[in-house]
Amino acid sequence: ELKKVVDQCQALEDRLQAMVQDQTDLNNQVDDCTRKLERAEALISSLGGEKVRWTENAKQLGADYVNLMGDVIVASGVIAYLGAFTPDFREDAVAAWCNMSREFNVPGSEVFSLEKCLGEPVKIRS
Repeated sequence: ELKKVVDQCQALEDRLQAMVQDQTDLNNQVDDCTRKLERAEALISSLGGEKVRWTENAKQLGADYVNLMGDVIVASGVIAYLGAFTPDFREDAVAAWCNMSREFNVPGSEVFSLEKCLGEPVKIRS
């Protein structure tokens, strides 16, 4: 009869040990899920900022697309004809060409920039 009680105690202790292990595993899973949720929230908030940036970038690209023809015409003239002249003469000629293109209803940027029209910012920066 004592052996039966000892066996039952041992069985209960084994069961308790298994339940404690399950509780530890569940607590670890809760901690992992909490960390993952925090990282996901941080990612979502940072992607929200990216949406704003991409929307602004899309608007700017739309405006650049509209002005592309006039800007490329002026840039072609700068490259073909103005390389040998002084910076002041170049600025005057570019201003005159921009005004002339507007008179002919050719869309172009309000302020022409050869670097902005033909340059790649990453290569220019380095």
